[in-house]
Amino acid sequence: MDVEFFTRFLAAMFAMLNPLAAMPVFLSLTEGSTGPQRRKMAIQAAIAALIACFAIALGGKAVLGVFGIAIDSFRIAGGILLFMIALTMISGARHTSSAGTERERSVQEDIDNPAIYPFTIPMTVGPGTIATLIIFSEQTVGDPMRMGLFAAVVVIMIGLLLTALLVAPLIDKMISHTARTVSIRIMGIILAALAVEFVINGLRGSGLITLAGLAPVAA
Repeated sequence: MDVEFFTRFLAAMFAMLNPLAAMPVFLSLTEGSTGPQRRKMAIQAAIAALIACFAIALGGKAVLGVFGIAIDSFRIAGGILLFMIALTMISGARHTSSAGTERERSVQEDIDNPAIYPFTIPMTVGPGTIATLIIFSEQTVGDPMRMGLFAAVVVIMIGLLLTALLVAPLIDKMISHTARTVSIRIMGIILAALAVEFVINGLRGSGLITLAGLAPVAA
């Protein structure tokens, strides 16, 4: 397994998902549920997110090919999207890709089991996560890097997200609002830096800037 690629992708996915921020969302969506019901929904959400991420990582590039979208163009678009999400995290707001639109939030109370919708789709596996998965999956060359990508997805979804959801009722009482807010700001800064890197790599790959610097390529 490519440890360097695994670590880099793990950091990107962790910054994008931030299990600490997912806990209060999950608790609000499952308010009124019993302990066993919450545990069942937590497992369902983690498994659904894992399957969705695997499907996107395996088929995302093919979908881009169907629409004739170059990967470098997607890097630029994905980087811009992630940067917008990062800015909302830093400012304290919640982007609709992870918080849901007003219409989605308005129907949450009428949903018996929110584990799949809206928690998994679109709150957990939303546009930002999809962009991150496709951009990194395109970079995988050989089995070691592919193993690193899939291992990182398993660690995030099963090792971190599922654990966070299972212990959410207990941790929510222990972690202060300030600690949660600080963690979101830090993840936003990391995500912003990754987004800038995506855009720069996309511009380099498309030939709009040189490999050595930001000077335009001569026509």
